[in-house]
Amino acid sequence: MREIQARGVEVRFGSLRPLDDVSITLGAGRVMMLVGPNGAGKSTFMKVLLGLVRPDHGTFEVDGRRVRIDNAWKHHIGYLPEAVAFSENLSGRQLLRFFANARGVMSRRVDETLERVGLAQVSRRKIRGYSRGMRQRLGLAVAILSTPELLILDEPTVGLDQEGLAVLWSVIEEWREAGRMVLTSSHDLALMERRVDEICVLRAGRVVAQGTAEDLRRIAQLPHRIWLETGDASEARVELLCEAMRKWGKGNIERREDRILCELPQNAILELIEIQSGFPGLVAGIRVEEPTLDLVYDELLGAA
Repeated sequence: MREIQARGVEVRFGSLRPLDDVSITLGAGRVMMLVGPNGAGKSTFMKVLLGLVRPDHGTFEVDGRRVRIDNAWKHHIGYLPEAVAFSENLSGRQLLRFFANARGVMSRRVDETLERVGLAQVSRRKIRGYSRGMRQRLGLAVAILSTPELLILDEPTVGLDQEGLAVLWSVIEEWREAGRMVLTSSHDLALMERRVDEICVLRAGRVVAQGTAEDLRRIAQLPHRIWLETGDASEARVELLCEAMRKWGKGNIERREDRILCELPQNAILELIEIQSGFPGLVAGIRVEEPTLDLVYDELLGAA
């Protein structure tokens, strides 16, 4: 699969519309993250893809051809739910063997997958003895067991320690490099930002914005924070620079001890650098802070 397109997907539960005219495109070798408040429609959209919820309207296309969400489609999908629950009396190995048999996966893939998620050494232990993070990794093992073309991960970071996160990141990167697709959701935007290619912001069942993190920053139009380090420069020279920037009028200018803080639009940063170049030797360093994805997210939801 090179591309999956959801067009105008709508789901109704009585007077409620968990999804309202949602159109999303997933591309091969791409990782998309769904974000939004609780009830925004993230899990509902995933359940539609999984065939657990039937849409009232909308279509799905794979490489330009319309497809049905049926059993044949489900063979292309691996799924990690937000809360994994397995039989406590089985071992990790027994559980994966069960799923391997159900999906027609060769037995050697069980051992490969247990090794892949770092559970090979505890694979014969009963699941009742697994920690929350180990259970989450076991759920990830089930999701990737059949090497699906589309991997759906609902809040995959929940309960994972640093070792578990490293496993998750490497699996996501493996899927990207292999030209497969990953659709994930998360409330931890800062943690996930560098791991995804595109972000889709949902609110009340509708798409508010969609694109790369940089695209969303441009849409939100939040100011960047620029720190100018003035070091041991004289008070008079620093004040002259501040006055020049205030007259320029492109943002907020504040004195902070031996630094100047400027909050201004991204497209004004080069102009600011040109202004400070007129005061040679005054500025010892410049640091640029982009608006965090959390701030962008709040702005987009507020604007919606």
